[in-house]
Amino acid sequence: MKSSVLLNRGPKHQTRKSILKLQLIRMSLTNQEAQQKLEPFVNDYVEKLNSGDINYMNNFYHKESVMVEQGKSCLYGKEAIVESLRQMMTECGKTTMQISNSQYQGVGDFIHIETDFVFQTEKSGDLKGHYLQIWRKDGDGYTIYHDEYQMI
Repeated sequence: MKSSVLLNRGPKHQTRKSILKLQLIRMSLTNQEAQQKLEPFVNDYVEKLNSGDINYMNNFYHKESVMVEQGKSCLYGKEAIVESLRQMMTECGKTTMQISNSQYQGVGDFIHIETDFVFQTEKSGDLKGHYLQIWRKDGDGYTIYHDEYQMI
């Protein structure tokens, strides 16, 4: 008897499921809307990184952010992430970043960008990769909640 109750949740369950689907659809952003909301923050991120203002980079990351290098490492917290950026720029010398082939998508309080990047460095040459950043609504703006990349 218990198993049949679990398997047949009835119309109330289906209605709740349908309502949840509709809510997600209403919360979804078109790709253009996602880009319009997030691109100014992404451009500011790249500009600050290119200026070498590592201390300011702390403002771009959520307090519970993570950075993942696929298959290699994971950092938790904005302090650890910013320290990693500082270390990279110390080891590589003057570093600038360019992004290309960017795609934006969003739902609710989360918008993500998936893009190719090139770090042009003084000591290590060009370092190419691909990243996915999930930005989370944070006050009046967005901060990076998940930053995942792979070097190519």
